[in-house]
Amino acid sequence: MRIRLYESLIELLLIIGVGIPLIFGFVLDTWRTILTIAIVLVWLLYIVTHKPRKSASSRFLNFYLCGFTGIVICEIIKAATIYNYSDYEIFYALRQYSWLLLSIPLYYEMIKKNGLDRYLNIIANITVTSLIIRAFTWFCKNYLGFTVFYNLLYEYGNSWGRDGKQRLDATALIGVIIPILYYMFRKYRKRKYLGMLVFVFLYLIFVSQTRTLLLGAMACMIAMILFERRSSTKKLIIQLSFLAVIIIAINMGAVDFLIDKMNLSVNDGSIGYRQYEFAYFSSLIFPDKWKTGLGIITTLNTAGRRLVYGNLDTQMYLDDLGVFECFLQFGLFSLFLYGTLMSYIGYVIVKCNREKAYTYTLYLTGQFFYIALVSLPLNLFGIQRIFSVPIILAITCTIHNHLIEMEMGNNL
Repeated sequence: MRIRLYESLIELLLIIGVGIPLIFGFVLDTWRTILTIAIVLVWLLYIVTHKPRKSASSRFLNFYLCGFTGIVICEIIKAATIYNYSDYEIFYALRQYSWLLLSIPLYYEMIKKNGLDRYLNIIANITVTSLIIRAFTWFCKNYLGFTVFYNLLYEYGNSWGRDGKQRLDATALIGVIIPILYYMFRKYRKRKYLGMLVFVFLYLIFVSQTRTLLLGAMACMIAMILFERRSSTKKLIIQLSFLAVIIIAINMGAVDFLIDKMNLSVNDGSIGYRQYEFAYFSSLIFPDKWKTGLGIITTLNTAGRRLVYGNLDTQMYLDDLGVFECFLQFGLFSLFLYGTLMSYIGYVIVKCNREKAYTYTLYLTGQFFYIALVSLPLNLFGIQRIFSVPIILAITCTIHNHLIEMEMGNNL
């Protein structure tokens, strides 16, 4: 049997990225460091052994990664100067941003013949496997009274619970596999993908109990169902506008009643504390530091920890700030990070519609609206979710590359 080296390496990176190795020991932070080193090594190996192909999609990927890297370097230099970071603290602050390098080998593997659907299937299988292990761990602790896979169960510490029950995260790739599973189900009509999709929603409702993720999943599904059949760009724009109204309504609290009926009650204390955090961090950046932000902050550093914890009088979390976390650290550069990515996805969606590549539109539409909704309260570039960004980049660029090949074929 021929061994596919890079496919195996990418599978290993995905397994680490969704937290499966936590069942074998070591804490989450250690695995994040291992993931960082592994991604950099695979990226270096790939660029040494492969000659990149030039196309509009690869040019965008290189442009985005170069812009992203430049912004990160500027912000880490600024932070290291202001907060006096050590070399290790600089590495620690940069870890999550280096994960975007995974998009290079993943993209060039995906554009190979039948590579896209093969890797989508791999991503879905690995992520759902992680969720099954997490669900088993959750059930054993909350209903059988004993602990298995301690480091997985307490991935974010023993305080990450609700209503007296320990919760488990849905992994960074939860927002990627929902559109993948529906795309694969509609394309291949295999019931296993529908079953996996139902399981993911049950996980979000009972195990993760994260309101925003559930709403994002619902928006993703509504978008894909609405846009499954369309005949014109005009109709696409009308439907996009309609869904935008739904998203605005969701973020204004229009579905709180629905969430309450699902026993996912909104904790007023939690919301109130987030408002307190937002007010505190806003005072740090306004009125004179909003253009370039505060720099990349790490709580490993004493000055950074004092900044985040409000002079150590209370514990606060950057992750609670959602998209404002990105703005707090990067200032107006966050417009490039989010705006360029979302604009590109939107551009490829319209291009798919024009080429009548509706199965691709199906996936991208769901992905677009998941990001649009979830990124408001949960920062896409935060350490808990940034692992999904190279996956989204690689998939979107691969679809764009396929559209270019379709155009070239039609012009022959």
